[in-house]
Amino acid sequence: MERLYVEKGRLTAGGVPVLLRGFGLGGWLLPEGYMWRFYTKCDRPRRIEALIEKLCGAEYAASFWERYYGSYITEADIRLAAQNGFNSVRLPFNARHLREPGYLRCIDDCVRWCGKHGVYAILDMHAAPGGQTGQNIDDSERDLPELFMRPEHRDELCALWALLAARYRGEAAVAGFDLLNEPLIRKDAEHNGRLVPLYLRITEAVRRADPERIVIWEGAHWATDFSVFDALEREDLPENLVLQFHKYWSTPDEESLGGFLGTARRLELPLYCGESGENNLDWYAAMFPLLDRLGISWSFWSYKKMATPNSVSVFPEPERWGELLDFLDGGEPPARPQEIFNDFLACIGRAEIRRDVLSALCRRPPVRIPAEAFDGCRVSGPRGAGADFRPTSPVTIIFADGHTGAPDFRRYGGEPQPESERMLVKLREGDSVTYRVACSGRIRVRVSASAPGGLWADGGSGLVSLEREGGGAFVELDGKLTLTCVSGEALLDYIEVFEL
Repeated sequence: MERLYVEKGRLTAGGVPVLLRGFGLGGWLLPEGYMWRFYTKCDRPRRIEALIEKLCGAEYAASFWERYYGSYITEADIRLAAQNGFNSVRLPFNARHLREPGYLRCIDDCVRWCGKHGVYAILDMHAAPGGQTGQNIDDSERDLPELFMRPEHRDELCALWALLAARYRGEAAVAGFDLLNEPLIRKDAEHNGRLVPLYLRITEAVRRADPERIVIWEGAHWATDFSVFDALEREDLPENLVLQFHKYWSTPDEESLGGFLGTARRLELPLYCGESGENNLDWYAAMFPLLDRLGISWSFWSYKKMATPNSVSVFPEPERWGELLDFLDGGEPPARPQEIFNDFLACIGRAEIRRDVLSALCRRPPVRIPAEAFDGCRVSGPRGAGADFRPTSPVTIIFADGHTGAPDFRRYGGEPQPESERMLVKLREGDSVTYRVACSGRIRVRVSASAPGGLWADGGSGLVSLEREGGGAFVELDGKLTLTCVSGEALLDYIEVFEL
């Protein structure tokens, strides 16, 4: 496979533009408590490690982690990504374990699998020495961003990146190095001025070992604050640099990405949405195709979790898992705890693939598309009052119950939008909206709308009435589906597309 570079503000391989689309392998080399349904009770790696050792003993704990690392992500997961049209994974790891040979071998394995299957790996320093965020996600010891408070942690961070740069020097399967995950939340903004100088220092350490390696810089405050880059000019920056942001539980529209897009254009750099997800399928079907349309590379978070409907790979909760949760709430230690954790490992081996999640991410049939997630429009007349969503679009978007204001997209567990948040697209005679769909050929389209009889569909080969057969029709599709109101007025709720 061709090594990636940054050329003229784009990622390229062999001079050809590349858009990265893939998965974050969260929970593997850096287990997070919420992925084990522990939440705040036991929320980070060092606490999970201590729990297992306390209940099961040091010898069992060592055996458990060896088996866990060897089974949570395997070559089959990388193969599945490639077979479903994804070309990258983002691999989070913990600095605390990086000098352990067995831990490093897991990274080696992932890179090797990626090279074999034509998938790029982004190496992600998710937990830096001392902690860069001061939260559970960085495995911090005292809930402080001590990376920015103690110089010895910064020295160790640079040394670790130099180690990785030497280890993977010239390796084409490694897309780049994500230098720090989600540094410095707002309460610690007093340290923001140290972020870019640290990025430059790490980049210099990387480039001494691997001169052309792509480096990725994230914004502050959960990777949402690009103001830390405001003082930079293009000539201040190293070559082969990518900027990264994260996007959760917020409006899936271009307007909300304006700050990131503006900074990237000013500095002539590619954008990478390194984390987005943890929501419902409608949000996925809106958000990720939008990133595709805007030419923004992305990584869905997170690929694998326990007992959830909104990840790609989902494994069941062990039968006696509730006993652990009771213990964490102050109850008695569970009997035969090793049995519980052995069952946990067995459950990981029974993970199932959620095809509905894959379809939503790619907008590939069978898929349901929220009407408000259109990619193009042609309307006449002024926009009417309604939902504060996609404010620069001329299309009228209203709440089904008639209220006004901003929509709420916080659906952490993948639950559907409540009725109070359901939005409709209002079309008048002659108006049309267009949706990108990852499919070509004959499809079945079904539209939920107030007046389907006045709607016609066009997949690129001519208009077809949606009046027949309960608001559905067969359409020849060439990657885009246009719905046109030919008479009266229509309120569109959602579109379902089925491949024949």
